[in-house]
Amino acid sequence: MVRSRAFDPAVALSRAVDLFSSKGYSETSMDDIVKATGVSRYGLYGTFGNKRELFEQALERYADSMGKQSFLRLLEPDASLSHIRAIFDERIDSMCNNGESRGCMLCHTAMEMAPHDHEIEGVLQRFMKRMSKAFAVGLESARERGEVKADLDVRSAGEFLTGAIFGLSVLARAGFPKQTLDDFVDNTLASLTP
Repeated sequence: MVRSRAFDPAVALSRAVDLFSSKGYSETSMDDIVKATGVSRYGLYGTFGNKRELFEQALERYADSMGKQSFLRLLEPDASLSHIRAIFDERIDSMCNNGESRGCMLCHTAMEMAPHDHEIEGVLQRFMKRMSKAFAVGLESARERGEVKADLDVRSAGEFLTGAIFGLSVLARAGFPKQTLDDFVDNTLASLTP
């Protein structure tokens, strides 16, 4: 009996996240996953299940790693506009890592799968609603500090910032330079200030 090669599931999942982020679900084959992770099909199936189950776990990992600590920071009473800016800066750094424009796995998934996959659509909507609420809470704190317009509808502005995060990922995926992404964020946040 041949022993399967030992591997770190966390490392394999991170590599799958990178692969799905750059190629999307449909364009990623099991051969691509085997090659990227260095794990046999048997090892992948035994640990993660089929390609769809692996994708769902990768999507969950990506969502969790997408500035989770920064978004939690927005729920604290002293959250400010600079904390919101830090989230955008982290996204830009992640999407422009090593000169490669990756874009966002969530954005790719929304465009590729959500129109015909209601389960994935629900996952994405729940994530985006949580993101919008966190932005709204942070904006409320920023409003109390006088950093944004006094009459700002923070709920709508939270949804606006969520849309801006996803728009930013489209720009990154289209190959726009980091400076353009920074300018986009500057103008987005400036629209909220007095």
